[in-house]
Amino acid sequence: MANCGIRSPFSFRAVRWAAVGALAVWTMLTPTSAPSAPQNPGSASQEKVSGLLARAQRLTGRGDYPGAAKAYEEALRLTPDSLTALNNLGVLYARMGKYPEAAKAYERALQLEPDSFPFLVNLGLAYFKGGNFNAAIQPLSRAVVLEPANFQARTLLAMSYFSTQAFKPASQEFKKLLAAKPDNTTLQYLLAESYLRSGQSGQLLTFFQRLLKTSPNSITIHMLMGEAEDGLDRTDEAIREFKAAADIAPDQPNVHFGLGYLYWKKKDYTRAAAEFQREIEESGSVAQSEAYLGDIALKQGDFTKARALAMQSLRLFPKLRIAHYDLGILDTQQKKYPQAITEFHQAIALDPKRADAHYRLAAVYRAQGQEKLAQAELNAVDQLHQKEQDRLYREISGAAPAPPQ
Repeated sequence: MANCGIRSPFSFRAVRWAAVGALAVWTMLTPTSAPSAPQNPGSASQEKVSGLLARAQRLTGRGDYPGAAKAYEEALRLTPDSLTALNNLGVLYARMGKYPEAAKAYERALQLEPDSFPFLVNLGLAYFKGGNFNAAIQPLSRAVVLEPANFQARTLLAMSYFSTQAFKPASQEFKKLLAAKPDNTTLQYLLAESYLRSGQSGQLLTFFQRLLKTSPNSITIHMLMGEAEDGLDRTDEAIREFKAAADIAPDQPNVHFGLGYLYWKKKDYTRAAAEFQREIEESGSVAQSEAYLGDIALKQGDFTKARALAMQSLRLFPKLRIAHYDLGILDTQQKKYPQAITEFHQAIALDPKRADAHYRLAAVYRAQGQEKLAQAELNAVDQLHQKEQDRLYREISGAAPAPPQ
């Protein structure tokens, strides 16, 4: 959610990450079915190259991919501009999981035929399957210009943007895909996630209001709408959506955590604690709930309970920002300054955009007489506040960033 220690892995996130996998599982374009003559054969080598291409095809049919690849490589030493050999070699490398080698083969093919849609898609797919999502974007962007209606190419482009956390362009591509397949729930979830994570909460709400007309009992949609409302700082509306989800499925994982977080945000700690406890009892989602119960205990002055819950939550999940932050406060109170410094650094690493840990870290450094380090943290606070001012200025006015004060 918008301001909690970590973004909450609600149950629908598991659905959406399964959706990511479902869309990402593509097969390579199939090799050309028969060898073609080399483009610039020499009279002495033409027969040998044709034989090598035919042999590679036979070995491919038998499943001997390494042997077939060697035959294509030998053919390419004789005729480096054979598009058939380059394409099929790339496919074989990909089938063997050698995605960098596959990409090199397609890059060579594109040097010979720069506007080949199959080569562009195959290159993008090789990069994608090899985990090089940034590199996949360029050839896939060219591919969708050549064939705007091709669903596979646009899906791979959308997933590449999504995987690099470029959520705004991802949302634009998912929106186009959803126009072609409006009932595809996988695309609906991915578009929603892209809207949410790119800060397009208004568009997300509009999108889900349409979906709720056809699926009024969708737990996922109510929870997503709740998160979007929270992103717009409309906490009461967010609570309404999470309550709707809880009414439909009281034992749904993370629904009570979401409610607890929203009550916590409103400083209604009694209701928040009740929801966090219910989350633990009904769905077994313990770590985050214990971390926030620990924070409530800290705010209510029960320091022993706060430390115990924070440490227990970190044993279950070490990347809970709020637990590290609270331990830093507790260590500072007990003048355990080295431990406090460690905890505040952990909190900063988990969410660099928040100023509170920098401010408390500055106080710890100052208590130890380390004025330069304290000032560096205060400078970080000033920079973060300036960035937030600039963001709000752009959001309100649509103008360029405000000049520095």
